[in-house]
Amino acid sequence: MLTEDQLELIAEEQMQTLRRCRTMVAGFKATKEKDIEYMDDVMDELLDFMDQGSEAEHLYRDYIAYLSSFTPDLAQRHFLELEDRLGYWTPAVIAAGMVARELHSGQKDKGGHDYFESHLLPVAKSGFSWKEKFVGFLHDAVEDTDYPIEVILQKVQSTLDSLAQRRDDAWKDEFNLVPPPGNSIFFPSEDDWKEIEEALKLLNHNTAPDRESYICRFRGHRLALQVKLNDMRSNMDISRIPSPSPRDLERLERYKAEYNTLTEMLRDTYN
Repeated sequence: MLTEDQLELIAEEQMQTLRRCRTMVAGFKATKEKDIEYMDDVMDELLDFMDQGSEAEHLYRDYIAYLSSFTPDLAQRHFLELEDRLGYWTPAVIAAGMVARELHSGQKDKGGHDYFESHLLPVAKSGFSWKEKFVGFLHDAVEDTDYPIEVILQKVQSTLDSLAQRRDDAWKDEFNLVPPPGNSIFFPSEDDWKEIEEALKLLNHNTAPDRESYICRFRGHRLALQVKLNDMRSNMDISRIPSPSPRDLERLERYKAEYNTLTEMLRDTYN
C-alpha cells in the first residue's frame, strides 16, 4: 500500500503533466502543429491517470477538437477510443451481454462448462473497443439459437432502453466492465447498428458454403476480423477439455492455420 507521501508525490506529478499538456495544446494551436505522432506522444501521458469528467479528460477533448480542424477522421477515432476507455459505451455492451446470457442459457461448451461464462464472456472481454465487446457477446447467437440477427439486435435495443429507465445502479457492475460515468447512456447510431449487423452476418458460418469461403469473407471487415480472432483464441484454449481427442487436436491445428490467415487480413486493413 502506498504511503501518504507517495500518494502526494504521484498527485503532484500528475498535476505537472496536466499543466505541461495544457501548455502544449495551446502551443499546438498557436503554431498550427501538424505532427500527429509527436502530439500523440505528448498527450498520451494524460491517459495514464485520466478519470471520467476530470480535467485531464476535458483537456484531451480540447486536443481532439484541435485535431478535427485538419484531420477529422483521426480525431473521430481518438474521440471514440477515449469514450471506450472511460466507459461511456459500457451500457450498450452490458445490454448485449445480458441478451447473450439469456439466449445461451443452459448451453455447455465441449468441456461441459457453462458456454456463456467459459467462452462468450472471455471473447467479449478480449475486445478493445465497445463494438468488439458488443459483437463478442453475440457472435454465436445466430448460430446457436433460433433468433435472426434483426430480432437479437431488437432485444439488445429493448434491454438498453430498460437500463436507461432503471433507478438502481446494480446493473453497472455486470461482467466487471469499466463502469459507465454518471447516468448518461449512449445509444448506437444507425451506422453503428449497420456495422454490428454486418459483423454478425459474417461471423455466422452457417451461411458459408465451406470453411475456406467462411474464412475468406472476413477480408476487409475490421470489426468482424477482430472479433473472430478473439473467438479463435478462446477456441484454441483446449485446457477447457479434460481429455482432448484426436479430433480436438486436429481442429486445433486447423484453427492455428486459420488464425494466421486472419491475422494477415487484419494487418492489411491497417495498411
